[in-house]
Amino acid sequence: MSTPAVLSLTPLPESVDRPVLPKVPEISARLVESDTSEDDSVSDAETSSPPSTAGSDSGLSDKHLSAVRKKLAKGIEGISTPANEELEPSYPAAPQDDTKPAEVNKPVEDVVVAYDGKKPPTPRTVADICEDIVRVLARYRLVHQNDTSRKWGAKAKFLAQVERYVVRGEAVSMSLPAFPFRSPNKVTKVLGALPGKGEEVALSHLEGLCLAIGDVYEPGANIYIVSDGLMYNDILGVSDLEVWQYGQALRQMAKDNGCDHVQFLRLVNLLGGERSDEPINEEEYLKAAPLFRDELLTRYLPEGFDADEHIAKEADTTLTYRGYIKFLETDLANQGEGETKAQLKKRYEATAKMMIVRGKAFATSIAQNLADHIRLSIHASTEKNKLSMAIVPQLGRSSTPWHAALVRAVDGSITMSHAASVPALTHELIFDREGRPSYFRERSDLFNWPGMDVEFNYIYPTGIVISPRDPNTRYSFHNVHMRKVRALSEACSPVILRGFTDTTDQHIFEAKAYDAGTVQPWTFGIRQSVKDAMNPDPKASTVTSTEAMPMHYDGFFFLKKEIVDGVEKTVSKVPRFQYFTAITPSPPGDGMTLFASSQLFFQHLPAPYTLADFEPLKWDCKHSSNWANHMTDLPLVVPHPTNRKPCIRWHEPWYQWQTQFSTNEIRISNGGQEYKELIREMLYDRRVCLYFNFEKGDILVADNVSMMHTRTAFTPGTGRELWRIHFN
Repeated sequence: MSTPAVLSLTPLPESVDRPVLPKVPEISARLVESDTSEDDSVSDAETSSPPSTAGSDSGLSDKHLSAVRKKLAKGIEGISTPANEELEPSYPAAPQDDTKPAEVNKPVEDVVVAYDGKKPPTPRTVADICEDIVRVLARYRLVHQNDTSRKWGAKAKFLAQVERYVVRGEAVSMSLPAFPFRSPNKVTKVLGALPGKGEEVALSHLEGLCLAIGDVYEPGANIYIVSDGLMYNDILGVSDLEVWQYGQALRQMAKDNGCDHVQFLRLVNLLGGERSDEPINEEEYLKAAPLFRDELLTRYLPEGFDADEHIAKEADTTLTYRGYIKFLETDLANQGEGETKAQLKKRYEATAKMMIVRGKAFATSIAQNLADHIRLSIHASTEKNKLSMAIVPQLGRSSTPWHAALVRAVDGSITMSHAASVPALTHELIFDREGRPSYFRERSDLFNWPGMDVEFNYIYPTGIVISPRDPNTRYSFHNVHMRKVRALSEACSPVILRGFTDTTDQHIFEAKAYDAGTVQPWTFGIRQSVKDAMNPDPKASTVTSTEAMPMHYDGFFFLKKEIVDGVEKTVSKVPRFQYFTAITPSPPGDGMTLFASSQLFFQHLPAPYTLADFEPLKWDCKHSSNWANHMTDLPLVVPHPTNRKPCIRWHEPWYQWQTQFSTNEIRISNGGQEYKELIREMLYDRRVCLYFNFEKGDILVADNVSMMHTRTAFTPGTGRELWRIHFN
């Protein structure tokens, strides 16, 4: 089943227009077999899920399902479904091999690339789609970057679960026990009892996972957050009221930030009560909370469960138990005054064991009520039945926003730290609009705008929106310090100015470009009106059409002659910055502008690939309008001219079946061609790429070296128009 039978979930809005990502060969791993041993984990104090009966409603027997798969594999439609037969997965549960397919930085003649992009992709089979979905899940694994030797035992199970959804054409359901309440230690660990910037980023990250699945599977996915707050709060000294308030604020935060694919469940949902469209109120919640807790323990704790035995014998339970003790040492640091170290240790161990018992009942209830859901976890584990993930994309050791405070560097990178350990000399505390402390931000004069009370809102996964703190205050764009905007865009592009006046005044718009740097003119002048020119000439540019565009950087085809090492060579005249204003934006979800960050590209590279694998690579480009200027041996990675950070330089291959205009063919000149697909995947990855909708009057500045960008197709006749200037 997709959700508990008692729930009646409101249908999600239609997904936004996304770039079409055709099926290509898998390059990082292939399914062979996976470990079938009984799950010995109780991470999150959990139990193994029982066999799912989710597919029984579909009416497919093994025999008939086998026939279905054979027909789907041949692209045959119109398959009938006999009634009252059971759906079972075709994927065997057997060991898997997640090894690297080919040596990096070596031409791989023996690797057969079944799809090179030159022709439209063939229709994908059910098995293809399932592999693509699980491939997305694998990118979010907690161990993915750090431990390439560990086999993912849950992969075969996830393939079987995903297949049930794909066969029925339903959104994939995932469940995540998380977001209980803020740590009891409000003095040194967290910034207050209510959600802050850490939770906001976490929700956006989870929404991104759902959208990433939607990029490869049209029905998409939903994540159901099952709060375990009531399972633990009473033994940690947190009130039921605080759990309620945290949960309600979290729900509102998800709504305010457009996290439409993130849903919430409570303990009552696991007990067969409360429909999702009839939310329980505070009074009822507080009255029933102790009953929910007791009933769940009574109903789902296995008879004779022995916490000591599980801690001693089961690896995941041991990991969870040790993790609990570590958290308790800081969570309860302000409790137990006067106790000796030995007494505190004994109390922490007893509390951790009680949490193991509670967690076992909670995990059993999830396994029985959400048996067909993809099981996500915030805890490191052996991953035999679930996916362990960091819910905040952070540098360093992984932590959760209810156990730590979020810390932003100027460049947007995130670390999680105990609040009291963040140095005031280098970081300032940022408050939200309600005056509550939200997160820490690295100090910089770039955030000092004399005469303007503005706020700087980092957006997921990259970029900064700058707007007046008071929405009723209107500052003229004429007075904005463009050199600070320029510097911020070098640190964390794109930078968006929203809520300012005079942003569509042509004279002011052009004058501010000269304030920002040296304007780079084109053959048509300094300013281009980017809109549909309604020109069907194949030699025209996709820029002035309604078509989707390839991922690229500006100026690649603006060619000039230069003497390089004594030889005349044709090179690109690449501007340093893009500068836009939105005259007429597209409707939401239409004609989106995508910005892919080099910094995040390399941060999220799937293991075993690293920056060192990419730095030696070079590539060639043939363009249908510039065959005489075939460009060769272009560096894939270049240092940023200001901060020297590595930047990806690339132009996405674009073939005639994708466009009626100019095409280009790309080849890795000194390495395996499988890199082309890895680069494409990473540039469109929701952890790397901002999918941005302009609003009328937005000013946007983006670093054209550190960022790649593109545009999705937009509806003809919408009048979408941006003005663009380049400067150095």
